[in-house]
Amino acid sequence: MRNTLYIRLRATDPGTDTAYCIASPQAVASFPVQHAPLETILLKAAGHRLVVLVPAADVRLASVEVPARQAAKVLQAAPYALEDQLADDVDTLHFALGPKQKDGRWPVAVVARAKMDDWLRPFTERGLVPDLMLPDALCLAPADGERWSALAERDQVLVRNAAFSAFACSPDDLELMLQLADPDRKAVLRIVVPRDISPDFTRLAWPVELLPGFISPLEALLQSQRPENGINLLQGRYSQREDLLRLWQPWKITAALLALWIGFAAVLHGVSGWQLRQQLRQQEDANVQRYQQLFPAETRIVDLPAQVEQQFAALKAGKGGGGLLPLMQVLADALAAAPGMTLQSVQYREGALYAALGGSSLQPLEGLRAWFAQPRAASLEVQSANSGAEGAQVRIKLSPAP
Repeated sequence: MRNTLYIRLRATDPGTDTAYCIASPQAVASFPVQHAPLETILLKAAGHRLVVLVPAADVRLASVEVPARQAAKVLQAAPYALEDQLADDVDTLHFALGPKQKDGRWPVAVVARAKMDDWLRPFTERGLVPDLMLPDALCLAPADGERWSALAERDQVLVRNAAFSAFACSPDDLELMLQLADPDRKAVLRIVVPRDISPDFTRLAWPVELLPGFISPLEALLQSQRPENGINLLQGRYSQREDLLRLWQPWKITAALLALWIGFAAVLHGVSGWQLRQQLRQQEDANVQRYQQLFPAETRIVDLPAQVEQQFAALKAGKGGGGLLPLMQVLADALAAAPGMTLQSVQYREGALYAALGGSSLQPLEGLRAWFAQPRAASLEVQSANSGAEGAQVRIKLSPAP
């Protein structure tokens, strides 16, 4: 069997100092970690099984319950099942499945396609294809009940708080993230502390067990990493099978076009009108499908143009006394009153406003909570909050006040 080259990918610049390890197939405890520029490491990749660990701060973890048995069908349905929880357009996102759980739910990892392309670019430029790409936080030991696993680093802390749930944050934001994830303070944190890290966890109001002795963070991750406990992001369009299909696809199209030209050249003029009618029907079906995606409550389509006008009129007027413009005004007032977060994207669905915010840390989030603690025209719901080396990312929902 081949040796495995493990790479912890924190940045994709060829000169970035990167942690890596070459381990034998039998390795279970000995993982000698080294550092080198990424371009130097990739020169060693030929002939090795290639496993890449990517930042969990850029991956959102969720779960879905879909009435389908085949993973491929679940993967097709996952974007629509999670659409209401995501601030970004699902067409710009990549979805990957974990193993089905005993309760019938499927773990899902969601990451921007642009980020996936960026992670894979150094490999594809050199003709390399990773065998596995795993979020680094899911390489920690799985949480056992109320005993959570964590890894302390200089610039961040990784926490795995359930079988397929984890988050990353800066050390300064750890207490705030724990308050959001465990408001009752029941969790016991088992924190792996590499030798060159000297964090102070005495201020935390949670029970802490320190696990020292590891030379580097990558060594700690590899000793607890098990493929069955993680989610391989190389699925769907990023799987090796899909790569082979894409290589063959141009030849299939050429052969099909040649066969069609030979078989139907004599009746081309006769079928052109039929083709135009088919295209028109497909476009009408696509319009109806897109309308139902935008307005899922509308199940009966009678007069599409008239129904579109009615929906836009309802959008302006709002539901339950709300509306897009009033909620946008509340959001603007809130961001002005509690500075420190910038608006990155916004969506309006089902009478509520979903916004993605960014900032240097999660501290301004407390200012937003305090501002909404007073009577306002809308109520605030924090759907997710993450903080890492690239800053803080927060997703919120504003609903009309009752």
